[in-house]
Amino acid sequence: MTSSAPIPTVTGYDTEDRFYATRYWQGGRRVYSIDLSLAQVAALLPAPDPNNPTEGNRRVRESHAKAFGDYVREHDDWVSPALVLRGPDIFRFEVIEEIAGTEFGIVSFPRLARTDLRILDGQHRILGVHIGIQEIAADLERQRSLLAGGRKNDAEPAVIRQFEEKIRELEEQRERFGRERISIQVFVEDDAEAYKQMFFDIADNALGITSSVRARFDHRKIVNRCVEDVVRHSLLEGRIDLEQDRIGRGNPNLMGAKHVAEIIRTVAVGIDGRIGKRLEDELQEGVLVENTNRFLDTLLAAFPSLAAVADGELEPEVLRKSSLLGSTTMIRVFAGTYHALIEEEWQDDDIAAFFAELEPYTAAPVNEASPWVSQTADIFIPGATAPRSRRQDLKRLTETLRAWALHRPAWLAEREPVA
Repeated sequence: MTSSAPIPTVTGYDTEDRFYATRYWQGGRRVYSIDLSLAQVAALLPAPDPNNPTEGNRRVRESHAKAFGDYVREHDDWVSPALVLRGPDIFRFEVIEEIAGTEFGIVSFPRLARTDLRILDGQHRILGVHIGIQEIAADLERQRSLLAGGRKNDAEPAVIRQFEEKIRELEEQRERFGRERISIQVFVEDDAEAYKQMFFDIADNALGITSSVRARFDHRKIVNRCVEDVVRHSLLEGRIDLEQDRIGRGNPNLMGAKHVAEIIRTVAVGIDGRIGKRLEDELQEGVLVENTNRFLDTLLAAFPSLAAVADGELEPEVLRKSSLLGSTTMIRVFAGTYHALIEEEWQDDDIAAFFAELEPYTAAPVNEASPWVSQTADIFIPGATAPRSRRQDLKRLTETLRAWALHRPAWLAEREPVA
């Protein structure tokens, strides 16, 4: 007796890959655009090798790629631009409809020709997808083993539930990698020199995001979420460059949004501090904003030139030419010193009084007689309007100011140390 049930289609023996796609022209080249799940991307494209850069592309950094994989795993609202590939003329296209120069249909190419596809843009994202899938599988195996061991050893119900919840979370991540999609553009190009030029053109025309723009828009970081409130302080309002990271001599702004974020972070955790995941959860935005505003108030109380900027009586570019206080690096050092003295249980008024003792020495450019040159080794050089900005120099200069506050040097104006 034979069954009348339809025989299921067996796809594993197909010799071609077929996808719904659009086809259009760009820059004289045919382009196919398809949408694939992240799991399909990993199946279609091999993982870029950090140790062997492909011809016509830059070396991939594994840490950067892993960061993208972690980003997709941890954020269900992730976003990514299209991946850009190039390949030889291996494609067949069945047109279903054409509208205004764009053809809609089905693209197909031999599975054996998958290796003919090359990455033009998106190496790190593709490797990140591979790493993410691998790490989900490894984490699932580990959690299932822990669950099995817990059940075998009669672990507490709360422990069993914790393992089960973690497994459900990982399975949801894996399901998202199989469900959510990313666009792929494939340019048809056989000429090696031409696709090297394509890679350069993509990189050359991309407008990289500055740290100032990131500080304004990346609200996953608590420091960045505080920037909008802190820039309303009288010293900063209307004097922040919202786009640029480097504040040139003629820039009418006092600092960039990046520098505001750095000041907020420094007041919170010190000149060399970092805000990791635990602190991200523990810190409160309102407290960070209040403490940063207190620091800025302390600056205004200590330095008449900054108070003049806040009052609109002195332009930031004029300040930069005549005072160390026009340096964003120097302001950050004062923020680090403020944090250190707060930890010593100093009050804001006492910190302002100490800063005020330094005010006569803030004229710029500094000369050889300046204590900034004679007392800080090579952090300042004669003729400079700012200290060196290397991480170790910032840390050492902050520690020097803290030491001056706690143990007055002979050259500093006499004043009773604060208890």
